Amino acid sequence: MAGIEPNGLALVLFAAAFAACCLSFFTLVGMFPSSARPQSIAGAAGALLVFANLALLVILLAGVASFAHQTLRWTSFVVFGGLIFLFVPAVFQVIPSAWRDSRGGLAVLGLVQIAALALMLSPLQGFTAS
Repeated sequence: MAGIEPNGLALVLFAAAFAACCLSFFTLVGMFPSSARPQSIAGAAGALLVFANLALLVILLAGVASFAHQTLRWTSFVVFGGLIFLFVPAVFQVIPSAWRDSRGGLAVLGLVQIAALALMLSPLQGFTAS
């Protein structure tokens, strides 16, 4: 493994954060346009949750890209990022739509994104420096 990516901890942190990013992307892409949103998310409160999650997604994506650029080899970023993006839809399909397409589901998704951001900013990041 060291020949592929010598910084294994950074790769694990990247994988977790990028998986959260991809899961958020696949969830939020189904919320646009607003007429396509499920009935349980209709209204101002649902729109606020969608846009809050979208803002968190943009921040998370920028953070993941910056983290990967600073700590991983380019090949590791591309290969593992591609594999994660390829297989996250299978995980997405396992989650019942009643959970995904609800205000509670969007609130949990926001917490997952915040946890992924916290993971990248955690003291563990100090151990990932090359």
